[in-house]
Amino acid sequence: MVVDKPFAAGLEALIAPNAASQGKGSESTSLGDTFGRMFNEVNRFQLNADAKIEKFATSPNKDIHGTMIALQEADISLRLMMQIRAKLTTAYQDVMRMQL
Repeated sequence: MVVDKPFAAGLEALIAPNAASQGKGSESTSLGDTFGRMFNEVNRFQLNADAKIEKFATSPNKDIHGTMIALQEADISLRLMMQIRAKLTTAYQDVMRMQL
């Protein structure tokens, strides 16, 4: 399976925290910053897919492959974000149930 380089970079941005701040020993990014970046990346994929759909519908040159790839990128990134959210929610609930 061939993975588009911008798509792979977007998935890495969804998963990995900012490597530059970790490598230099400075403060690691907060969870809120990480989620903010995740939301922005997913939103970017969604907007790209919307633009491809609009271009496909209005353009005389039909790029079905590019449109379908953009739709799949948006779908996969949204599913990944939802799975991460579900895992974090479960982990939070497990921690809250722990007794001291």
